[in-house]
Amino acid sequence: MKNKLVYLFPLSLLLILVTGCVKNGLNPGNDISNYPYPLGTFQGKFTRIHKNETTLKYDTASAVIQLVLSTSTGYAVTGDTSKIHAGSYGSFSENQYNIAFNDATYPTMGFPVKTHLAGVYNYTLIGLNFRITGMDGDSLSYT
Repeated sequence: MKNKLVYLFPLSLLLILVTGCVKNGLNPGNDISNYPYPLGTFQGKFTRIHKNETTLKYDTASAVIQLVLSTSTGYAVTGDTSKIHAGSYGSFSENQYNIAFNDATYPTMGFPVKTHLAGVYNYTLIGLNFRITGMDGDSLSYT
């Protein structure tokens, strides 16, 4: 009886290891419902909404900017970057709901004069309409 247990133990261990290596349906490469991530060139209106803490009123400012998202080069913001939004570039990562930008041009000291595309944003991609909404009220809409 002891000899049979010696053979059964390695066999059960092998079954556990093989079961742990089996692929499942959540593999993004095989999942037909894989969410379409935004990649390419988008152009649209950037709107900054600011609440004045003294008057408690909101003011807005807008500019047309272009956003390029590439898996090989990262992201770049160009277009009307003269007053409101800074021209910038860096790396990004995304999942089905959020996109995070790591801006290589963000100042290391002080507060930036212009808005930078940096940090985590919620996004939606419906057809060719790509919309980014910041946690602080900034929004970008690209079509």
